[in-house]
Amino acid sequence: MRIENSQERKLTRARTQLLLNQPFFGTLCLRLKLVPGGVPTMATDGRRIVYDSSFVDSLKPAELEAVLAHEVLHCALGHHCRRGQRDPQLWNQAADLAINPILIGNGFTLPDGALVDPAFNNLSAEEIYARLGQRSSDPNSAPMQSPQPSGSGSDANSRQQTQNGSSASPNDSQPQHGNPEDGREESPSTRPGGFGEILDATDEEGNPVSQAENSRQQQEWSIAADQAIRFAKACGHQPADLDRALSESRQSKQDWRTILRDFIAARTPADYRWSPPNRRYIGSGLYLPSVERTGLGPIVIGVDTSGSIGGKELEQFAGEIAAISDEAQPEAIHVVYCDAAVQFAQEFQSGEPIHLEPRGGGGTDFRPVFEWVEENRLTPVCLIYLTDLCCHSYPEPPCYPVLWATDSRRTAPFGESVQISLE
Repeated sequence: MRIENSQERKLTRARTQLLLNQPFFGTLCLRLKLVPGGVPTMATDGRRIVYDSSFVDSLKPAELEAVLAHEVLHCALGHHCRRGQRDPQLWNQAADLAINPILIGNGFTLPDGALVDPAFNNLSAEEIYARLGQRSSDPNSAPMQSPQPSGSGSDANSRQQTQNGSSASPNDSQPQHGNPEDGREESPSTRPGGFGEILDATDEEGNPVSQAENSRQQQEWSIAADQAIRFAKACGHQPADLDRALSESRQSKQDWRTILRDFIAARTPADYRWSPPNRRYIGSGLYLPSVERTGLGPIVIGVDTSGSIGGKELEQFAGEIAAISDEAQPEAIHVVYCDAAVQFAQEFQSGEPIHLEPRGGGGTDFRPVFEWVEENRLTPVCLIYLTDLCCHSYPEPPCYPVLWATDSRRTAPFGESVQISLE
């Protein structure tokens, strides 16, 4: 009992210091109930912070404040509500990589081995998750990096690689979420760099929430974060590097499939005819013409094969293109694979199954695909380019519509851009 009281006092002091020195994090931390439970380190589901007693004992006061702030920031950004069907272990890793640089920028001293990789700076958890999935399937990918904290905050130059490179892979053991208060918690397994896990949102009984409740909790934390920022500003302690992350967490996810289909449908030739009449209005006694849609001309699909786009993106994108082909019946679909140069091209006729065969892996240049269109004397009704937009080599805007389908928040200097997100 004495040990538990000692740990409670240590946690209470840490929350008090957060409130005094980092009021944004301290204010939000008061929303979370501290509960001892069967987790390796700490974890939160948006209502509680569940902690392991020995882990709390092992931390220095500054590190404990940082871990509490870490859990708070997960909640403020709605990470407990945004996982969807993603792998829980990899989602935790991605979320950590998204928030740890923000904590370091605000002067926190993270425990040794905390996950930080400059390659993921200013990316959302969803974007990092997609890139980690690609990295885990690439044996030549660069290892993960982590900071070596010292003093107040960490210097970006004092980083070392975590043991065995990147931490958990998508195939590692996954957490099962139960109720830590009654001892039934099956916690996330200990992973390199993991000291503050994020669990899925639960109700007051610790059960999984409905979609409506999930949205309500995310909105509730969004409002609380706004109030905490105003309070912190009034105290003269405005948090750094949070505006972008908070704004991004509130943006509704784009339904990229609908946007892709609408983009194609808008190019489909249409005309009116009286026979048959428009069935929608016959019941009202109105005899109006119906819309007749005919097949499209050729469509060109550019695929960035510089290593930016992974197998999952290609598989899902191919499925959508196949569905669009069945609906719009284009004259032909030309798929052009390009890194710094065009490496390969496929042509699919209307109704033909689409099987993508990507080739390449060098640098990135967007111009060769547009040059390929000219060299082959094509007049496409549109060009759709699947890429992460990590390149500045753009051609002059062509005379045909262009849609950039990307897994990043970047936008191209011409055409339309839509962010695709995979789960």
